[in-house]
Amino acid sequence: MNIQQFQEALFTKGREIGYADMEIYYVNGRSTSVKVLKGEIDQYTIVENGGLSFRGVINGKMGYASTEKLEPDVIDFLLEEARSNADILESEEQDELFAGSESYPEQPTYASALADTAPEILIEAALEMERTALAADPRIVMARHCSVSIRENEVLIVNTKGLHCHRRKSLASAYVYVIAADHDETVTGGWHDYSLRSVEEIDIADVAHKAVKEAVSKLGAHTIQSDNYPVIFRHDAAAQLLAAYTSVFSAESVDKGFSRLAGKLGQRVASERITLIDDPLMENVPAGSTFDAEGSATHRNEIIKDGELRTYFHNRKTARKAGVKSTSNASKGSYNGRIGVSYHNLYVEPGTSTLEDMIRKTDRGLMIVELQGLHAGTNTASGNFSLACLGYWIEQGQVIRAVNQITVSGNFFDVLQQVEEVGNDLRFTGSCTSPSLKLAALSISGS
Repeated sequence: MNIQQFQEALFTKGREIGYADMEIYYVNGRSTSVKVLKGEIDQYTIVENGGLSFRGVINGKMGYASTEKLEPDVIDFLLEEARSNADILESEEQDELFAGSESYPEQPTYASALADTAPEILIEAALEMERTALAADPRIVMARHCSVSIRENEVLIVNTKGLHCHRRKSLASAYVYVIAADHDETVTGGWHDYSLRSVEEIDIADVAHKAVKEAVSKLGAHTIQSDNYPVIFRHDAAAQLLAAYTSVFSAESVDKGFSRLAGKLGQRVASERITLIDDPLMENVPAGSTFDAEGSATHRNEIIKDGELRTYFHNRKTARKAGVKSTSNASKGSYNGRIGVSYHNLYVEPGTSTLEDMIRKTDRGLMIVELQGLHAGTNTASGNFSLACLGYWIEQGQVIRAVNQITVSGNFFDVLQQVEEVGNDLRFTGSCTSPSLKLAALSISGS
């Protein structure tokens, strides 16, 4: 029984027993991954997951149920389970089914051939990446993790009010994490890249060489004296910091009093150099989407424009409560998760400075490239953070050496205000990205 047959049978039976309106949210995912170690296949993994959630209105109340099976005998279970919990659920504000947007953006082309990539191609790409990394520098002693994977994902939302949203996405990725050793010192470094079309499109050698460069550049690291220094968050560290605080832009967090941005719409909350955008319709990015988890057509939103807070992330429920239009940011963590609020493809708009320009204009300062302990070291309510980090010491416009055993402390909301330069090195590798950001000063604890 395919998903269309299951949905039609479910809705037919639901109407027979008294459901006024019904909706399914279906997710199906499959991934194939090859991991190699020391010239041999270490793991070959195929994972399939997904399921279907059902919600329906019966006797004036909304009930919910979910399943991982799409078999005829599950239909009665879903309808009865939803009816049972509709009878006992008490909620002041009931969810509503959405009939759909007036129009939807055109779906990006789905690379169906990617899912049919031969295992031999994944294996050879992973082996080549490992060989290249090990040969690139004699100080590389091991590729601790070296994998190439493909995955595809399908989402279908259909309801009896007329909503019908469907998308399929695929992605290939390559990741290598190497160990470099010199005398008694051991360091690590990694890199990854992706393609939405084919494994062959990923520059495997480039991924390997960049991972090696990351690792060996950390050799010879030691701490610096505690003080306030000018700080450059390289693009990857800047994205890490932003990702840790994205919840402060959620209307749910604002409504619950968990965000310091509550009541600040229209106000200056960041440097005028900062424009924060959520653009799910951007082409060739891994986190694109033409509709959200409620079936609302997505569009580009400017969360912060030239430092001014323009909007929060809204789903239909939070938008209704706030008296505004949804920003199409409804989300679901899984097929049976609750409707929440999240971003799609969030990024800081790039500036014009190269990272090399930022370094050249720094007399004495620190470039941070990796933040550690983000879960324990950040407080989203206050914005305070205290994080172990790795980076490079800069003197007279040049990178002098690697730095470790340091902690950077500050406040995210102050960081937004203090950005004095935005890089042009935006690199989309996930759903939250940033170019490099330069700040006048942050507190660094070292020796």
